[in-house]
Amino acid sequence: MAEALLEVSKLRAGYGERAVIEEVSIAVAAGEIVTIVGHNGAGKSTLLRAIFNLVPDRAGTIRLGSTDLFPLSPDRLLSSGVAYVPQGRSIFPKLTIAENLRMGGYTIRDERLLARRIDHVNTLFPVLPERRAQLAGTLSGGEQRMLEMARALLVDPQLVMLDEPSIGLAPRVVALIFDTVKLLKREGKAVLMVEQNVRAALAASDRGYVIELGRIRLEDAGPKLIDDPRVAQLYLARRAYTQR
Repeated sequence: MAEALLEVSKLRAGYGERAVIEEVSIAVAAGEIVTIVGHNGAGKSTLLRAIFNLVPDRAGTIRLGSTDLFPLSPDRLLSSGVAYVPQGRSIFPKLTIAENLRMGGYTIRDERLLARRIDHVNTLFPVLPERRAQLAGTLSGGEQRMLEMARALLVDPQLVMLDEPSIGLAPRVVALIFDTVKLLKREGKAVLMVEQNVRAALAASDRGYVIELGRIRLEDAGPKLIDDPRVAQLYLARRAYTQR
């Protein structure tokens, strides 16, 4: 692996006295896609939320390059180069696509820079400029996910964290989402992804981690993990893992 951009070391996080993840250490390099897989309740989403300081009780180390991320609030994390697209929908349903994008760029004071960034994300998701005046709440699930990703990319983050980006989407939209993730890699961004579509996610990833009961159990190249019998054993439902 190249030199890490994101370094998480011995991270413990949870709610009250209940730890959801313990002693988790992971790394992601610039221009690398890393996927976290595991069964429901293993701690995947909590890990992303903990990195983005959305979990009340945490301990450990989180760094992005030379920046200590651990004490930063979510808004400061965003301005420090970390974008997070949560699993649940986070659009503003009563605002148009264009208004949602401008909301995503609220930290960008330079109007010309914001316009260039919006033009760029519109090239990634052509459906957005075609429907710029449409209310976001009337979009399909796939289109809403595209809008969420586009909005997150407006700040030109170094690290993009995606929680279940393909959940509930049609196969053709899933393919587009993973194509976009690969494009982020080509642009030199670090991508950390949680995904239940194990085969597709690991096939698109440089590396993967398997998490079980809040601890990292395996790490390997993404494609190697696809056919690793240990993954099938650790992953909650072998039938979900082996679906073709």
